[in-house]
Amino acid sequence: VNDAGTDEAAISLTSTAGGVDIDAAAARDVNIAGGQVALVSKDNAISAISLTTNQGTSETIVVTNSQGDTDGTNSTGAILLKSTAGGIGLIWADAKDLWMEGGKAVITANENGADCIKLHADAGTSQTITIVNDAGTSADAINLTSTAGGITSTFAQDKIYTITNA
Repeated sequence: VNDAGTDEAAISLTSTAGGVDIDAAAARDVNIAGGQVALVSKDNAISAISLTTNQGTSETIVVTNSQGDTDGTNSTGAILLKSTAGGIGLIWADAKDLWMEGGKAVITANENGADCIKLHADAGTSQTITIVNDAGTSADAINLTSTAGGITSTFAQDKIYTITNA
C-alpha cells in the first residue's frame, strides 16, 4: 500500500532477471483498474500478448466498451483492432459462426490488387454463398455497382445461370 506517492511508479513490481506471476484461486478474480491500462510485451515472440481460457466449454472472452461512442472509421472506433505492420486473422471452429450485427458494415480494401475483397467458400459441395436483403423495398435493394470497370459472372459450364423475378 502506498497512500502518499502520486507519480506513475508509486508502486512498482519489477523483476530484473526472472518472471512475475499473478495467480488467484479458481473462481476468484484478478482485478486491474486505473487510468489507462496498458499491456506491453518486451518479447519478440508469437503470442507475445495472449488472452487464453482453458477450463471448460462455458468459457468466453469479452471485450466491452460501455461508455465510448466513437464511430468506427479508418483508424478509430469505440473498440479498435489495429495492426500497423501485419495482417489480422480470425479463426474459429468450423461448425461455429462468426456473427456481426450493428449499424452499417463497411469493408474497404486499400491494396491495389486482384481479389481485394473476396467471399470464398471452400469446404464442400453443399456450400452456398447467399446475399439477402429481407427488409429493403427500393428498386436497388441489392445493388452491384462498378463505376470504372465491368462486372463479370463466371459459373460451371454444365450449370444454369438463373435470374428470377419473384
